[in-house]
Amino acid sequence: MSIIKLIKNYGKKKRLLFTTPSHNQGIFIPPKCKNLLGEKYFKSDYSEIEGFDNLSAPTGAIKEAQKKAAQIYEAGNSFFLTNGSTSGILASMIATLAQNDSVLIARNCHKSIYSGLVLTGAYPIWLTPQFDKEWGIFKPIKYTDVEKALNENPQIKVFIMTNPSYEGVISNVNKIAEICNEKNVILIVDEAHGALWNFDKTIGTPAIYSKADITIQSLHKTAGAINPAAIMHLSFDSKVPSEKIQKALNLINTTSPSYPLLLDIESTIDFLGSKAGKKQIAKLIDEIVKFKNDLSKQENLHIYYDNNDITKILVKIDGLSGFELSDILFNKYKIEDELANDKSVLFLTGIGTDKKKLTKLKKALAKISKKALKENKIIDDNSNYVNIEPKVVFAPANVYNQDSIEFQKEDAVGKIANELIVNYPPGMPILIPGELVQEAHLPFLKDKDTLKVLN
Repeated sequence: MSIIKLIKNYGKKKRLLFTTPSHNQGIFIPPKCKNLLGEKYFKSDYSEIEGFDNLSAPTGAIKEAQKKAAQIYEAGNSFFLTNGSTSGILASMIATLAQNDSVLIARNCHKSIYSGLVLTGAYPIWLTPQFDKEWGIFKPIKYTDVEKALNENPQIKVFIMTNPSYEGVISNVNKIAEICNEKNVILIVDEAHGALWNFDKTIGTPAIYSKADITIQSLHKTAGAINPAAIMHLSFDSKVPSEKIQKALNLINTTSPSYPLLLDIESTIDFLGSKAGKKQIAKLIDEIVKFKNDLSKQENLHIYYDNNDITKILVKIDGLSGFELSDILFNKYKIEDELANDKSVLFLTGIGTDKKKLTKLKKALAKISKKALKENKIIDDNSNYVNIEPKVVFAPANVYNQDSIEFQKEDAVGKIANELIVNYPPGMPILIPGELVQEAHLPFLKDKDTLKVLN
């Protein structure tokens, strides 16, 4: 029986529940919340009562829903995540790493990796992708760089990477997985932004198809689910037993998972795997292709295409920095982007992005680009970004509970950081506790006067 049928059928039984949640399926709802959300959400909110399933040891409806999801995704095993991709990343690290184990991590991974390092006590070896100064983003991860790092550090047990990147940049996971499997290294792919890939291969190739061991996808980012719905997959050939993943999830998950969220995860996946779902995804792609083709006619407007997930729209306009373009869109056109940098602006799209939204954005960008062309303003290319190679002195877990002292940031150079510095979005760490503060970090700390370092 599906989760949605379980909830529908249970409502007909009219049992008297003296259990959590205490709103009693909507008998009590805070008035302001009721006006905004209505009653139906609360009517589907149950705990693990008699006849229901348990996310920490599923045997009924949740087990069946996860089994069906694995079939839809062509995975060996799938796990519903009610605390976002972050919980999947943490569980995958807990299941595969122990104290002092070496783990290779792409530096453009999400900041949740830091939490995983603290929880496991693993020692990070960082792989920093090349930086594209023209667009202000990281380039794809080179498989030759992965191979080099693994050859130089044969003690590495796990490699963690993000694909696609936040901006939609796609790396050659097939080749990377081949290298990792040859060296018996576990490959974990944060595929948070690739939740539509399984349902339309023209967007990208899911990592489990390339025999990555573990992948994590955020259903709320592109696939239409509510925050923070996500899912984790093990490939059929995964070197990680499913029992270890369940055990790790049980360490970090709440014992009171949200049934409305589980219902949403199940319903989202069922729709994505249906003919109607695939048709809607195809329609989205067609609209985005047309959007990009139309805008490409603007001679001073540029769209990023290289190794890119088509659902990500990365734009830059000659004569404007990414921050200036972002401000104009927000203040004049009431359009909010996902991310801006010195060079470009990122717009995320997903299954709920319709033609009307894209048309409004297209018209705004066209007007802004025409005005910029007339003004013919030239902006100084004062980008001083450099690929900072992290210098790890201590593993993050070893300094987590250490005392800190605050220095003026210029005086902190040469000392050991005890503060996590992250630009959010996209959530990639600039400086992690246990690393040496370098002169090259200072331009990225312009919003900070002081920095915490080890005492």
